[in-house]
Amino acid sequence: MMLKCAWCKKKIKENESLFGLNVKFNEEINPNKEGGKIIQVYIKSKNISVPMIVADADSEAKKHGQDGIFAVCSEKCGNKLREALLEDIRFKFKKFY
Repeated sequence: MMLKCAWCKKKIKENESLFGLNVKFNEEINPNKEGGKIIQVYIKSKNISVPMIVADADSEAKKHGQDGIFAVCSEKCGNKLREALLEDIRFKFKKFY
């Protein structure tokens, strides 16, 4: 299976390094029906959608507390994606006084 970097969209070949950005969902999100599939996650703050692998209920990732994994081609792309996700979370939940 050939994957693309969730951030820069570069094709990650089988013989190239692959990095994973692991995430845990909020309690309101129930991804069980999507387990083992690749879904698109919309990042509102960047107006982009990125692919995420949803951990299957009986997978090693799920046993280690991971709900989803973003495949990235480098630590640099992983850091940029992490920053975008955190920015999106802050954007959605920012309180105005």
